[in-house]
Amino acid sequence: MDNSEWFDVVDPFDRPIGKERREVVHARKLFHRAIHVFVLDAAGRMLVQMRSSAKDSAPGLWCSSCSGHLDAGEDYLAAAVRELEEELDLEIRPEDLSQILSVSPCMETGWEFCRLFFLRDDGPYVFEPSEINELRSLALNELDEWVASNADEFSLSFLHLYRMARLSKALK
Repeated sequence: MDNSEWFDVVDPFDRPIGKERREVVHARKLFHRAIHVFVLDAAGRMLVQMRSSAKDSAPGLWCSSCSGHLDAGEDYLAAAVRELEEELDLEIRPEDLSQILSVSPCMETGWEFCRLFFLRDDGPYVFEPSEINELRSLALNELDEWVASNADEFSLSFLHLYRMARLSKALK
């Protein structure tokens, strides 16, 4: 039985052109798809996660509240809902999410087309230890200071998306 993850390989316009295994997509730097979710509580504090040390990309680095690849044939919104349940044990409705950014592939995103979603939620959060080492909830000004002083503690994809969201005022 093949336990590999399969992704849609996409062209520069985000149109599927084939399917390939995760390890091949990453090794060849093929364009593919991912989601990130920024979860903020009612007080405006953002949840960030330290990625598991066992992850194949950005292990032990801080990242978005939730992130993940789209499975082959899956759409962005469905992937966001699935990843929130897998990583944080949150069962939400698709209408609870708002898309705030759409980002083209680049080195910072790992050659992924990324959709960034926003979710207002107060938890509680039960994280999957194979995915996440730790969770923290911070006011945006605290997160701004941490990113400015210790950017090397964060994944490149998170830094790219967070800075874009802050600059565009999508995240206030």
